[in-house]
Amino acid sequence: MKVVAGKYKGYNLLSPKSKTSRPTDNKVKEAIFDMLYPFKPDFKALDLFAGTGQMGIEFLSRGAKEVYFNEKNYSNFSILKQNLDKINSSDVFTYKNDFIRCLKDFGDKNFKFDYIFLDPPYETDFINKSLFYIKEYDLLNEEGIVITESSMDMDFSEKYGLHVLKDKSYGRKFIKFYTK
Repeated sequence: MKVVAGKYKGYNLLSPKSKTSRPTDNKVKEAIFDMLYPFKPDFKALDLFAGTGQMGIEFLSRGAKEVYFNEKNYSNFSILKQNLDKINSSDVFTYKNDFIRCLKDFGDKNFKFDYIFLDPPYETDFINKSLFYIKEYDLLNEEGIVITESSMDMDFSEKYGLHVLKDKSYGRKFIKFYTK
């Protein structure tokens, strides 16, 4: 895994040896960020199911003011911390929480994000639950974007009053971009 663009371009990132973890491959990652370009100035991003942190690090590499990483799994969190140590950025904040607790904490602090990336374990209902709490705690800026990666073509736009900006499939991965 490498950072594909920006100020950390080419940095090698550690990845888990576990077969249960499935980091976003570079081709898909590059396509996601190409679709998001141009970025808002001084944007704030959340990588809610951060895994090893590669998507959040990509946001940092492309000019994020702040990136918040949440990863509950101990092994992945350890790799995330090592990857963040490599880039040595002061604009990162890490959490090792259940995603619902993490979103509630952000809501309690009145946080707002420009970009929220959701790539939870496949075969769960975590995207649906995440979108519910993102709306419940009003965590998305007015022109903010939620990016989802899943193994099924799911559309939550009507359920949460969102609009699908873009969607694309890459083999068994489905990427959707939502906005208010």
